[in-house]
Amino acid sequence: MGESLVKQPADARAARVDGGAIVGEVLREQGVRHLFALNGGHTWPILARLRENGVQMIHMRHEQSCAYAADGYARTSGRPGVLSVTAGCGLTNAVTGLCVAGLTGSPVVCLAGQHPTTEDQLGSFQEAYGSEICRTFSKFTKRVLDWTTIGLDVRMAFREAMSPPPGPTLVEIPTNILYHQDEVARQRRGARVYSPGELRSGADPAAIERALAALARAERPLIVAGDGIFWSDAAAELRAFAAALQIPVYTRRASQGALPEDDPLAVRGAWKKPFTGRADVILAIGFKFWSGEHFGSPPTWNAEATYIQVDPVPSRIGWHVEAEIPIVGDPKLVLAQLVERAAALGLNGERRHAGAWLREVTQVRDTFEQALRAQEAEVHDAVPIHPARLTRELLELMDDDATLVIDSFTLSGWLSQWFGARFPGQIVDAGPLAPVGHGPAMAIGAQLARPGKQIIVVIGDGGLGIGGMELETALKHKLPIVTLLWNNSSWGPHFEQMPMLRGRTDPFDMLPDLRYDRMFEAIGCHGEFVTRPEEIRSSLERAFGAGKASLINVIGDPRIGHARLGGNLLGSTQVEG
Repeated sequence: MGESLVKQPADARAARVDGGAIVGEVLREQGVRHLFALNGGHTWPILARLRENGVQMIHMRHEQSCAYAADGYARTSGRPGVLSVTAGCGLTNAVTGLCVAGLTGSPVVCLAGQHPTTEDQLGSFQEAYGSEICRTFSKFTKRVLDWTTIGLDVRMAFREAMSPPPGPTLVEIPTNILYHQDEVARQRRGARVYSPGELRSGADPAAIERALAALARAERPLIVAGDGIFWSDAAAELRAFAAALQIPVYTRRASQGALPEDDPLAVRGAWKKPFTGRADVILAIGFKFWSGEHFGSPPTWNAEATYIQVDPVPSRIGWHVEAEIPIVGDPKLVLAQLVERAAALGLNGERRHAGAWLREVTQVRDTFEQALRAQEAEVHDAVPIHPARLTRELLELMDDDATLVIDSFTLSGWLSQWFGARFPGQIVDAGPLAPVGHGPAMAIGAQLARPGKQIIVVIGDGGLGIGGMELETALKHKLPIVTLLWNNSSWGPHFEQMPMLRGRTDPFDMLPDLRYDRMFEAIGCHGEFVTRPEEIRSSLERAFGAGKASLINVIGDPRIGHARLGGNLLGSTQVEG
């Protein structure tokens, strides 16, 4: 990491290069191996310098997919995902994917082309202003206005993308600046990019003492761990602290699985409310209270609890809940401090190990899992296929270290009930923005980040219509992603679940039982067509063994929707009647 452009020998520094050479050198410095892109003349100088800097271009079918793939790569690898799009429509096509990264806190770096600065406000070809469009959801946006700052600005994008809390960044470079050639020595210094471990800071020891005192007194303590655990690589420290003090742990989003969800201390999201709603001391680490959980308010959360909040960003502490014990610090270091100080004080979990609080965790888990199995038994042989049967078959066959990309409204609910993550980053979804069609591209990014591992996309027919052609991209790059399609010939839930709309509007349907498997077989993918439940397992086995991109087209029961339809889909909006 650094500024090698300004540290080269004098003869090299005197060479004249275009802006693409500067960008390529920064990508090499940052260890970028893959750039998700769509060809466009505004960015040719960047694309022309990739190979010489050890960067492979993954050419996608749509700019939105470029952003999704970069996001999937980031949330699987823990490193920035990088994309490049051309001016105007290229940038605007990528906006939804960049906004997903913004709402999930994913470090995605977008390098965009732009019309010449000399043609501003004149109706230039593909004229648009990405830094203005993306500012509301991005960590950093910059329109480069001088050739001498290209390297500085791109390094700033990497710095900001990975600094807590991570998020998307955008650098757009007008063509009269990107194509311009000048001496390397004129590039401005600055914006050194440090590795995440170099800029960590621990907590105030006094705050550590207060936190441990509160947890020691607690009868019903709970740890809630968010994305910050993943980005600080703090899973081991989380497990050590929870085990030492015998405190239940609820993990969410990128951190889900940081404590494997089959651990006796794990509280899963599907049955968390008896614990989040009744805990008397809650230690929130790198955790953002969001609309789907009532922004930290009842009934999901206990308003009377004592909140200890750990975050490297001071402004995020006390944002949604009254954090009586604020702790500013990196989750990995703070958890290590808590472990060390608890041991020094002789604090342990002996009192809680056989106590009522942990017994309740076990009882709720067992009751929930028994109910799931009983429900699945009732629909095991149902035709059309029920999502519970499909979900159970998938989870029994997939590898323990597989990555699951969720892109189906219906199956997302069933998977949230059935699937227990084993490691952070195992589940990738669209986050609070909740578009569809992201799955295939995110899976491409995940497969590049985790070569040799199973990458499984669970998608609906609506999402497949938006992002399905990225299976050709996977095929071209020999990426064996497995796409499991829930084909219910419908956009969203059946009208029986939507009384507000029933009989008042046209249905959200599609042509029934479309043979998507044949469509993708025609371009070289492995295809499977499943209409009966007894066909599920053998179809999955063949797809997993195909060694190339595959699609399993499952005709599902259109009457069955999301396992938990409703919830807080409209955020804080209250619907009357």
